[in-house]
Parts: sequence; C-alpha cells; structure tokens
Amino acid sequence: MPAAPLPFFIAESDSPAKRAILAAALSLFASRGVDGVSIRDIAAETGFTNPAMFRHFRTKDALALALFEVCYRRLAGAIAGPVGARGPSLQARIAACLDMIEASPESVHFVLENLRRYWADLPEDLRKASVIGAMRRLIAAEQRAGRVRSDIDPQLAAALVLGALGQIARMAHFKELPRPPSALSEDLWALINNGLGA
Repeated sequence: MPAAPLPFFIAESDSPAKRAILAAALSLFASRGVDGVSIRDIAAETGFTNPAMFRHFRTKDALALALFEVCYRRLAGAIAGPVGARGPSLQARIAACLDMIEASPESVHFVLENLRRYWADLPEDLRKASVIGAMRRLIAAEQRAGRVRSDIDPQLAAALVLGALGQIARMAHFKELPRPPSALSEDLWALINNGLGA
C-alpha cells in the first residue's frame, strides 16, 4: 500500500521528528491560538523533549512563523490560482479554497486568525501576493467581466468572501460542519453570487 501523501506544510526532506512537530504545532495553534500553546504542549503532543524541539526551531514563535509562511503561501496560491486564457473565476477560486480547507482546515483557520500577527514578518514576495489583495483583484476582474455587480467595493466583497471561507475553515477544524467543505461549494457560491452577482 503506498504511503499517504504528506500534508502540504511538511517537506519531503523534513525528518520524522520535524514532521511530527509541524503537524502537532499547527493543530494546537489552530485550536488554542499561538499564545495558548507552549513548547511543552507541543513536546507533550509529539513525545519529544523540549531540547529536541529546539533542535528544529529556536523558539515557539519561529515555529509558528514558519508554519504561517508556508500555509499563507498555499492559501495565496489557491486564491490566485492558475491564470488561463480567461483567468480564474471567483467560483473556481472559492472551490479551490474549499478543497484546501478540506485537506487542512487548521492551516486556513490558522492563517486567517493570525494575519495581523505575522504579516510584517513575511518575506516581501508574500506581502506583495497578499490573500486580501489577490481576492480584491479577482473580484475586480469579475466586475470587469460583468459577473460581479460594479457598484460593490471590491475590498468589501473580498472581506465578505474571505470571512465566509475563514468561518468554514474554523467550523471544519472544530468538526462542526455537517458535510465536507468541498460539498459546500455550490451552496456557498449560490449565497455569494446572490449578493455579488451582476
């Protein structure tokens, strides 16, 4: 039987110990918040000692920032998506985000809950590819194509869509959704399109 694929926030080159640390830390950070988690908590979850943890990350904040960066990069990519001849549609990007939430709800929840905290520490290339900016540009493109009402502020519409995705990620992480996130795609699109559609 082939091995299960690694979560996107774990690299093939990561040692088994580092993989366990990353997975446990992300789950704990998403559940309790970064301030509600200690290195001891992560060590207890993984079975490693505190010194073993520090071999992989200098501090809890360094670990949180590393996770935030890789999760943020993935979310920004899901929103921006591949640009085809007609560009990505808002509906397709929402579906891609729901797929990401289904694969790793804690990653989306963690990112959207900690944007303010880690934004200034992101590399410049990621700050230029902001998820809010990508969503705003996507909505503006949809307005130009006549698929989103032109009288709606793209910044406000971006906040609406990202807020909805953030709540779905939170509910998925805490196991409060009645069905998988990807199964919500049509219903979420209908709600959003009802409010934003031209």
